[in-house]
Amino acid sequence: MSRAFDQPLCIVGDVHLAARSREAVGAALAELIRRHPEHEVILNGDSFDLSTDPPETPASDSVSRLMSTHAGVTEAIRHHLARGARLTFVVGNHDAALASAPVQAALRSAVGTDTARLDFAPWLLRRGGVHVEHGHLYDPDNAPTHPLAPWTLETEPLGIALMRRFVAPSAMWEFAHGEETTPLAGLLRTFRTQKLRAPGKVFRYYRTAAALTREAGRQPGIDGERTSGARAVTAYAAEVGVAPDALHALATASAVATHHRRGATFQRLYLDRSLATALLVAALGASAVGGGAGPGVAAVAASYLGFSVSRGTNRYRGLLETRLAEAATRIRGLTGAAQVVLGHSHRLALSDGYANPGSFAYPGQGPRRFVLVDPDGTTHLGEL
Repeated sequence: MSRAFDQPLCIVGDVHLAARSREAVGAALAELIRRHPEHEVILNGDSFDLSTDPPETPASDSVSRLMSTHAGVTEAIRHHLARGARLTFVVGNHDAALASAPVQAALRSAVGTDTARLDFAPWLLRRGGVHVEHGHLYDPDNAPTHPLAPWTLETEPLGIALMRRFVAPSAMWEFAHGEETTPLAGLLRTFRTQKLRAPGKVFRYYRTAAALTREAGRQPGIDGERTSGARAVTAYAAEVGVAPDALHALATASAVATHHRRGATFQRLYLDRSLATALLVAALGASAVGGGAGPGVAAVAASYLGFSVSRGTNRYRGLLETRLAEAATRIRGLTGAAQVVLGHSHRLALSDGYANPGSFAYPGQGPRRFVLVDPDGTTHLGEL
């Protein structure tokens, strides 16, 4: 994966193909591949929404079903490879299982023909001075324990666990990829869209959030993942052409993963504000009927809510974009990369030495964007 340029690059991220439809996204991806027959097409993470499937569904079955559903994508990949071009999947947080051999075998089988030029990058890849990775390592809510540790359901990061356990089973798709949703906004939207089903959905959310908080830091296998990931760095560094010390330094970002810390999980799910609100309502009710401790409890709860909201109604707004921009600077400094291409945030970002095309699946009101890199390193945005 450390090969230099012999083909220009077409880098597209966050396609989020799902078996439940998204025909327009699949058709757009197939068209993108067809339009760039001389490029190495790099699907930079979250190509598949494997996190929406139940835990008991093998990821290899999910990939086979996805490729069958999006037959146009499968055919476009097959034709691209047959022309002698390469196509590489970089692993993201929603398709972390792509790093496993059974899932890769299922994808190769679905594509068929000659798949020698179909490749997979479990963490990052380098093309000359261009560094490509999805970027979830630098997001504590979606960071794995170690980017080179084998994927398991038991140790999935918080964002993916919430998707698999709550969003998908509850069919609350309006909350998918909505990392900046606040409790009040979420509750209002739930009651507006779910109506009579809203109380059950709200109960399920809090039940899931409580379970995730209780499990945080106690998931079986975390220590083993740290060890196995660290051991794999030296060989991987040689494969991608980056100094082992640099990769070790980048991998330490996963040490702050939210799902490793109970307090951080509790706060990230806004359970602190939810609990304070519940205490405030209960205390006011107790005060109304003469409860002695009611006023004091209400004052404490109101003070905490006021303090928390004063630090920002949405205390995570804009934080992910900042973290990714800082990570790009760190990557360039540690690895000597001239250009860093990330994804994950679903938001466009362009600066000197850093490009993020945003989400191909969720482009907002604009076009679907991707990054093109010429063999001389010239980088620019493409649109579809």
